[in-house]
Amino acid sequence: MTDEDNGNDGIVEDTAPDAGLALPDDPENQAEAPDEPAPPAEPAAPALGDDRIASLDVVRGFALLGILLVNAWAYGLPFPAAMNPAMVGLDSLTDRIVYVFVHMFAYSKTMPIFSMLFGAGIVLFATRAEAKGNKPAGYFAGRQLWLLVFGLLHAYLLWNGDILVPYAVVGLIVYLFRKKRPRTLIILAVLSLLVIRGVETGFGFFLEFVEGQAHEAELALAADEPLTEWQERSQEIWEGTGPTWNPSAEDIEELATVKRGDYAGIISHMAPETVMMHLFMYPLTASWAIAGFMLLGMALFKTGAFSGERSTGFYRKLAGAGYGLGFPLALVGMWLHFTRFENMGWMLTHSSPFVEVGGMLVALGHIAVLVLVVKSGAMGAVCRRLAAVGRMAFTNYIAHTLICTTVFYGYGFGRFAAWDRLALLGLTVAIWVLQLWWSTWWLARFRFGPLEWVWRTLTYRKRQPLRREPVVLES
Repeated sequence: MTDEDNGNDGIVEDTAPDAGLALPDDPENQAEAPDEPAPPAEPAAPALGDDRIASLDVVRGFALLGILLVNAWAYGLPFPAAMNPAMVGLDSLTDRIVYVFVHMFAYSKTMPIFSMLFGAGIVLFATRAEAKGNKPAGYFAGRQLWLLVFGLLHAYLLWNGDILVPYAVVGLIVYLFRKKRPRTLIILAVLSLLVIRGVETGFGFFLEFVEGQAHEAELALAADEPLTEWQERSQEIWEGTGPTWNPSAEDIEELATVKRGDYAGIISHMAPETVMMHLFMYPLTASWAIAGFMLLGMALFKTGAFSGERSTGFYRKLAGAGYGLGFPLALVGMWLHFTRFENMGWMLTHSSPFVEVGGMLVALGHIAVLVLVVKSGAMGAVCRRLAAVGRMAFTNYIAHTLICTTVFYGYGFGRFAAWDRLALLGLTVAIWVLQLWWSTWWLARFRFGPLEWVWRTLTYRKRQPLRREPVVLES
């Protein structure tokens, strides 16, 4: 999977969620009898038009398009290409430039934004419900469970780089902390991010030890010396791990043969990897990062940072600090990537800390700049199109998979492992143009994106209106 990231990567729930959540006759909505009759809860209905927060839609649209910069590598190349710069393209100057650009501006930057938006959405979802006399827990749980269903279908039937599954599960847990104060949420976010850093660092040192033992085993075999138990075991582990991170040309061609084959063969090949990610990789690593950023997003939303309520000076300072500290750290991390790109253990222990911290800071810088642009009213046409993409993030995220798997897999055009990073950037830009146009066109005629409408209808167990009412001009 990619985080974008991991590579990553993913969809977030609509962060301008439903205005009311529980129907008046919902048993969960019955409170103890008050001294005076309480006003009835307003019917459940998603937020529309004026109820939305423009900056959230714009930031979400930007993040969705940005995440495709990295995910395109995971669609069209073996997964490690999103993290391993040497897998493809280093022989070409143009591809080196593309790698540097994507790494500096998108890699480990867009997944944090998506996760922070999801956290902000949880607070907004619950706050709006409670303000209207509803209890959000039941509807939020249903919303997340349906997201889990969509994610499982996406992961096992289309592409195993799916991020919906951990978002659905982690969101249910993070929801429990929605009423905490911003300071507490930030502390919890830091602790969660430290967990994943500790796990990855420990695993990195373990891989470096295994690699060393495997190398000693090779020397021992060359000298006709017996192997120790650790050397034998390390050989087995390294033979299964090394090629995964740094595959040979033969390994890549073998994978390409599968991905250029028929649908059944592709799905059966991905299934074991997907199960491994769901049972081990997500719980041990990615989920902790997602939870940390969701908690941070909750804190930012509660302080008004996401909705543009802070001063212009605040956003300028946030952008300056985020970019001023984040870009140098990201640059150091990328340089370390290049120095020992063939060694996954080295990456986890030495370069990843710079990449991850730098990525989070740059992500905050991106958010600050985008909110400043929205507050200023500049680039209005661009912001409107980005907002439309953001309002249809679920639909557009799945569209990424449908388009890219059709281009790269055997049941489509079969171009897997046939394009360099420059060509993948070209495809990404083409998809951007398509989604900026079609999202605006669709929302001029309909209230929600297609998948957003299905999700809300299932969540509220009631068919939601889809078509916009035509505007009748008086003569």
